[in-house]
Amino acid sequence: MRDLLVQHFPPYYLEIVKPNPRGARYRLLHKGKVALHTATYGAEIRVGTSESFNFYAIMMPLQGTGGVTLNGRDVTAPISLIGPKQKIDMRWSLDHEVLLMQVPLAAMEEALEAHLGDPPKERLRFEPDVDATSALAQVLRMLSSAGALPFAASKLAEHHFEQFLLHTLLASQPHNYSDRLRESAAPLTPAALRRASRYCEEHAGEPIRLGDIAAAARVSVRTLQLGFREHLQTTPMAYLRSVRLAHAHADLVRIADTGSQTTVTEVALRWGFTHLGRFAALYRQTYGRPPSSTRQGHQ
Repeated sequence: MRDLLVQHFPPYYLEIVKPNPRGARYRLLHKGKVALHTATYGAEIRVGTSESFNFYAIMMPLQGTGGVTLNGRDVTAPISLIGPKQKIDMRWSLDHEVLLMQVPLAAMEEALEAHLGDPPKERLRFEPDVDATSALAQVLRMLSSAGALPFAASKLAEHHFEQFLLHTLLASQPHNYSDRLRESAAPLTPAALRRASRYCEEHAGEPIRLGDIAAAARVSVRTLQLGFREHLQTTPMAYLRSVRLAHAHADLVRIADTGSQTTVTEVALRWGFTHLGRFAALYRQTYGRPPSSTRQGHQ
């Protein structure tokens, strides 16, 4: 088990206190930008690091008991969050099984930047004690009991799943940027609104996230949302959808004019509309006729 886990974690020492006849078990739930594992060593153990992590790790016991010490300080909550540059000493009972969530430093900083609108000036530092009733703990318990996760079937679905985990972590676990994330959003300036609008126009055919638009506008997500609501009476993602719909409409008109064999489905997928029924309904609502009618050149 140690040989298996050092493929994912830095070198660490392992002391076997008492073996368990049931043996060791390991399960990889998800491996992408974020990794989720469950493991039991099949023994009562003591584990520690000889060098610090360069990522964030959440450790939640699924059964058994344990204790975690970070830089000489005991974590009092059953769920612990380990950050970069922290030395670790852990003890786990004979019957332990642990869920491990592993997040690279760069991915966490990217998610934080999406909220702040600017790159963080100092390293993100979480409180190590995770409340067992927090949103993060509830999500992890749900994932641990879900068996195989279906997100690998779609890169876009995997991306949104990982962003959901990252932003749940940022929103639910106290850290040194928590106060800034709770601050009232500053007004959205006309220049920032233009940057957001231009980004939507130029990247409409890509899998854009809300945080991407905020980063392009150089504002926080909250400022972006409130500004779009105040100035455009819509949300940033609804605005992006309208831009994509306009591009799809222009393509369909061009197809009708040129006699191209491109289908409505191809046009819809090109602009990010994966649910064709919703695309058709939205198109009819906006342009007063179905997309097939535009494609065929009907007035």
